[in-house]
Amino acid sequence: MNDFWRPSAHLFIRALKQSTRPLAAILPSFFLPFFFFLVNSSAFQKVTELPGFTSESYLAFYAPVALMMAVFFSSGDAGFELMLDITSGYYEKLLLTPISRYAILLPRILAMGVRAVAQGLLIFILLMLFGAPYRGGVLGAFELLGLIALFGMGWSGIGLTLAALTKNPRVLQSSFILVFPLTFITTAQLPKELLTGWYKVAVGVNPITYVLEGIRTIMTRGGGFSHEIVIAYGVALALLAVTSTLAVWSFRRSAT
Repeated sequence: MNDFWRPSAHLFIRALKQSTRPLAAILPSFFLPFFFFLVNSSAFQKVTELPGFTSESYLAFYAPVALMMAVFFSSGDAGFELMLDITSGYYEKLLLTPISRYAILLPRILAMGVRAVAQGLLIFILLMLFGAPYRGGVLGAFELLGLIALFGMGWSGIGLTLAALTKNPRVLQSSFILVFPLTFITTAQLPKELLTGWYKVAVGVNPITYVLEGIRTIMTRGGGFSHEIVIAYGVALALLAVTSTLAVWSFRRSAT
């Protein structure tokens, strides 16, 4: 058992340090979500006058989007950090050791969950300072942190899978362009009731939509076991199960 937990603990601490160094490298993941929040909450305030728009302000509507984007940016770094280990030769050295492949992978995913929560908390504080409402209470705070952690870990699995399979920094960097639109084909800009056509259909099948709606429900209506929150947790857990399974498979394949 110690052969699993001892190297896992070491690799977890290493992954956590790696994900926060250098400090300048993580500043964009703070700046961009907050920048979009400031611009959109001011520029689209008139949207709240549309029939069917139920939020008290566009600032309140968009604040959960900024929080989700913070998690998206922080967890998206997992693949790049693994790529650094691949290009430096550290990853190949790990594969030559008797350490379990799970002991190599799981610490990275858990580290991304911790970073997502820490970064989400900082963005959350900034949102509150700029007037974003929060009605979740104590229960909602735990639900919000749990949802952020699950989504962060699930999202990190995509980058880890691509890094292990391709071992190519250019492919990993290009894949970001394909994944990034998933955060915008959601109810980030308007409620689903005001969407139409193919866009509404795409929003409905995008799993990130339901995670966003769970975050929005906690922040604007309160915590608990509402339909939106339960679905958000289910989707986040499913995302984590799928991407971590793919990551394990890609690690095993890269070791052969």
